[in-house]
Amino acid sequence: MTDSFGSFRTELLATLGGAPATIEPGRLHRFSTSERRGDSAGWCKLFDDLRGGVYGCHRQFPGESFTWSAIDRRTMTLEQRSLLARQFEAATAEREAQQRMQWSENAQRIAQMWAQCVPISPDDPCSAYLTQRGLVGAWPLPEVLRFHPSLPYWNGVEKLGPFPAMVAPLIAPDGRTVALHRTYLTAHGRKAGVPTPKKVTGASGVLAGASIPLHEPTGGVIGIAEGIETALAAWCISGVPTVAAYCAGNLAAWQCPAGVQRLVVFADADKAGREAADTLRAKALSRHLRCEVMTPTDEGSDWCDVWAASRPTSINAEVAA
Repeated sequence: MTDSFGSFRTELLATLGGAPATIEPGRLHRFSTSERRGDSAGWCKLFDDLRGGVYGCHRQFPGESFTWSAIDRRTMTLEQRSLLARQFEAATAEREAQQRMQWSENAQRIAQMWAQCVPISPDDPCSAYLTQRGLVGAWPLPEVLRFHPSLPYWNGVEKLGPFPAMVAPLIAPDGRTVALHRTYLTAHGRKAGVPTPKKVTGASGVLAGASIPLHEPTGGVIGIAEGIETALAAWCISGVPTVAAYCAGNLAAWQCPAGVQRLVVFADADKAGREAADTLRAKALSRHLRCEVMTPTDEGSDWCDVWAASRPTSINAEVAA
């Protein structure tokens, strides 16, 4: 069993893309499986006897758990199989209880923060920010976009100060708010000089499938883009009511609302954006929905870039129908 630590960690890296630097047997660990600051979606527990472990990732595999065994399962005795099953069930129950507690705490923080937000007005930093992004044509702004006049920014344990912020809710398919997206700004509507001006709060539920509902479907048609600004620009360009997924991974996992017959995916012109759009398009087609993928022709650009640069009257794009 001397190599149990290394073997368990190797499996975590291969499956989840991340692992704790050190693993203490019998302890439930949370760790990052992405490059995003503050990410703790990964979890694992190496059993005390070093013969097995359990792990998962709330973001990549919501609701799923994986088991690892130091012993070839084909050679296990019935007693060993029973022990591993009991350990798996206990660790999974511990993880689920911990997750419910964390979600409950996050839900309280989300509700408090949202209650402090007010509608955006034409003379506040959010309005100035969107105007500078070329989105003056997006008025009237969707009601889900709100203004927080003085939102604390935490960089780990260091508080870098309160800043004005544009805040929007991430809504799960069941209608619950599961997180808030925050864009930290200066008083003049520029992105604040902080390490990560755009951040998502800790979640109060599964983020996969959620989106920022800037618009509701119209006539059975809905569009989706990654970011808020990109979604607003896509709407300005096309007239298609559009929602924001907030990132490529969540775009790929998004769940189309009931009643939608046609989906337009406004993809970013990069590898992650194209792959996410292809994944979502395949899901839509499997449900017999009409789906088009619109991608800017300039590599690395998104629809906010296209709109801000040219204020086009027609879409300059590569279309995958």
